[in-house]
This record gives sequence, C-alpha cells and structure tokens, in this order.
Amino acid sequence: MGPSGPAYFFVNGSNQPPTQAKETKKAADIDTVTKLIRPAVDGQGYELVDLVFRRELSGNVLRLFIDRLPGQGFVSHEDCTKVSREVSALLDVHEVLPGAYNLEVSSPGVERPLKNSEHFQRFCGQRAKVRLRMDAKQTWKGLPPPKGDAAPQRNFVGAIESVVESGTGAVVKFKDDTVGEVTLFVSEIEKANLIYPY
Repeated sequence: MGPSGPAYFFVNGSNQPPTQAKETKKAADIDTVTKLIRPAVDGQGYELVDLVFRRELSGNVLRLFIDRLPGQGFVSHEDCTKVSREVSALLDVHEVLPGAYNLEVSSPGVERPLKNSEHFQRFCGQRAKVRLRMDAKQTWKGLPPPKGDAAPQRNFVGAIESVVESGTGAVVKFKDDTVGEVTLFVSEIEKANLIYPY
C-alpha cells in the first residue's frame, strides 16, 4: 500500500440553487477559501494537502485533499465525511464561492502531491516526480548547462534525499535518475508528487 493509502472520497452538494451559478460573474478567491477552510481541517486533526476549484461537465467542483498526520494511518471514508460536513457548513455561512458547486473531499492517493518544504521533508527517501517553473533560475544555476539549443531541464524523476533551509529559501536535495544529485529550490517548483512503487 502506498504512502497515503486508498483514495476514498465523499461528495456533498452545496445548498445554493443551481440558478445562482448562471447569475454571478464573481470568480472564486482560492486564497480566501483556503484561509477559511484550513483551520477547520486542522482543528479536526487532519492536514489540508491541496484545494482545487474548477468547472467540470457536472458544474463547479470544490475538491479538497486531506491526509492524516504522520503516524496516524490512512484517510478513511469516515474521515472524508467528517471533514465534508464541517467544511460544507462553513462555506454555506460565509458564501465565499460563486454560485452552485459540489464539494468533494478525498485522500491525496498513493501519488500524493508535494506542495511545500514540509511535505518533502516528511517523505525523504521516497521517489517523486518534480517539474520546475519556467523561470527556475536559481535551480538552473546548479545544473549542468543544456546541450546546444536545448532548454534547461524542468522535469526530474528520482529520490528525495533531504530538505535544507538556505538564505534564499528551502531547497530539496534530490537524486535524479538521469543527472544524479541536484538542488531544487522549493519556490521554483511548479508541481511535484510522490511515485507509487507499482
């Protein structure tokens, strides 16, 4: 079984009528939503790993990914249900999302996203995929120069070795399968996730 267990999820529709989704032009402020939701998730003893609000075929969806704290096992369906009820009540009171939406709460799954230096630190020794931003200048300074007209390397696959705080922010010591040991600045990482050892 992978580091985050099976991906249970619980879906809870909002109490807002669907017609409101067509009447409003207001965009969702994800920072505001996160600041509202995170204390409620933390207060129940879970970690809010990620939050996504998007338009899908079925309508607007707010998708939360939660995890248990280290050493507390895997997220269950009951955990997702518990968090969903608390978050749904908060959102109905504060109305920070435009129109109607569905709320989904799930575990991050076996290929858990890595969003900050604490996540990398927690999973030292495990394999991961990392993609850098287009302007990852600090990281590229420490990499071998690209050959010819090739663009600097942005994608890495390998093992997380350690996390170190530097004068310019947290860096991940990473052993890439192709180029070997590299230093990746967390602030320049666009996307990262664990790799499940199938």
